[in-house]
Amino acid sequence: MMFNSMKTIIIILLVSIMPIFGQDADTTDYEEEAGNEMYTSVDISFAQDKGNTDFLSMYFGFSFSILGDVGPLTDTEFSVNFSRSNDELDGEPFTDDQYLTTKFDLWANQRVSPFLFFQKSFDKTIGLENRMNYGLGAKVSVLKGFSISYAFLAEDESYKSSSVSGIDSTLNPADYYYYEDYYTYDTTYSIGTADSSFFRHSIRPKYKVKLFDGNVVLDYRFYFKPRVDNFKDYLLEHELKISVVTFYEALSVDFNYTNKYNARYDGVSIINPDTGLDYEDTDENFSVGLSFMF
Repeated sequence: MMFNSMKTIIIILLVSIMPIFGQDADTTDYEEEAGNEMYTSVDISFAQDKGNTDFLSMYFGFSFSILGDVGPLTDTEFSVNFSRSNDELDGEPFTDDQYLTTKFDLWANQRVSPFLFFQKSFDKTIGLENRMNYGLGAKVSVLKGFSISYAFLAEDESYKSSSVSGIDSTLNPADYYYYEDYYTYDTTYSIGTADSSFFRHSIRPKYKVKLFDGNVVLDYRFYFKPRVDNFKDYLLEHELKISVVTFYEALSVDFNYTNKYNARYDGVSIINPDTGLDYEDTDENFSVGLSFMF
């Protein structure tokens, strides 16, 4: 009951804020007077190889934020971020994830900034069929460019689960050998989803600095997200982004690095039914791309 009430309050507040910002954004004169600023960026990439290599890669990213005054609320920021990745090699998926994040910050550039947070995501490569986070928190600026935030989140998640009948499901099917004259193993998979709802802490140190007259932006964030009822079940996420402005001011080159650790797979053998191999506890990604802002 508490989960549903909290989710309803968060969603109503975020949805009700959107038309207020939209009204401000429709009038250019008002924007200039109030000092409101709006940022939008779109990232799209597509790659395909055929022949000796059968490879398909698609990515779409969208980011929107507006910063300014909303009635009596000053220095307020509303942001929406969406990303979708889908990569296949030889017809088999090895990247299949999606993230939608909405955030509302009050006094965004002040020393203390309360915020509301909502995120809906999935990552099929680690068996995450669905995850929804919603909650509230606050950011505290400690030094120039460095801040720490804390959020208390309610979470609903569904993980793909699998079992193998006839063999030890903690081992990989590749460890079993079939000899027609001696042994026969039934390697039928049973696939379902394991759903759970709980509360999670989210602690995030962040360092963001602009160099060379703002032409280079370095943004590093580290997330520690333990479950409230079990600190041994936690997520660790590193995010590093370096943006370099090109000769055209609205176009920048982005270098992105992420490292994500999931404690649920550490020291435990859980089979990925799509590959027949164990899920790894750590995923890393490095990418270089272009970002156009308008």
